[in-house]
Amino acid sequence: MISICIPVLRRYDTLRDLLISLHDSDPMPDKIAVIDNGRNADMLRVAIMAAPDRRRTTLDVLTPNVPMGVAESWNWFLKNIPEERIISNDDITFAPDSIARLLASPADLVWAKGCGFACYVIRDACVRKIGYFDEEISPGYGYYEDEDYLQRLDGRGTREPSAIAEAVECGVRHVHSATLKAATHAQIMEHHRRFKIAQGNYIKKHKLEETFK
Repeated sequence: MISICIPVLRRYDTLRDLLISLHDSDPMPDKIAVIDNGRNADMLRVAIMAAPDRRRTTLDVLTPNVPMGVAESWNWFLKNIPEERIISNDDITFAPDSIARLLASPADLVWAKGCGFACYVIRDACVRKIGYFDEEISPGYGYYEDEDYLQRLDGRGTREPSAIAEAVECGVRHVHSATLKAATHAQIMEHHRRFKIAQGNYIKKHKLEETFK
């Protein structure tokens, strides 16, 4: 089974673009799993109308009572969605052959080239070797959980990797910082505050005080 896993917060417009991009996918995903952290049923409904034919692809939505942070959302997918799973930001679009190219890699962790953890395949073998994402780095929101995972993978290139990872050129496009573009001034200020907290947690966990001086 091929699943596309997408947490969404504010950018239901880019989620709609993502779903439209899957219409020409070969292969088609068998399942689209959405975590609606924005909890806006009306905007989600509009986006879902753009999804591929439901006779070919099922679409399931989880709306948590309290919005999940990024690491918590990713871990939910790892624990509840079987392989093959592609975890994607809501501001990604796929080329017709993107899924085929990503899944052709035998690696434990496969990034769409240039997108990092905005679009990636993560297999059970990777979780067995490295574990789940650390939800304490950035509790309830989303910063530095990707950097933490890279530290655990290979020390950010300072040692032999604990799992096989590869970046694949596959035609995926990422609209960088799309979520922040939809944020209010107050939300942007809160973003910066939380970013510094998560950065501090990351530095302390990996004893990187000298690196961040």
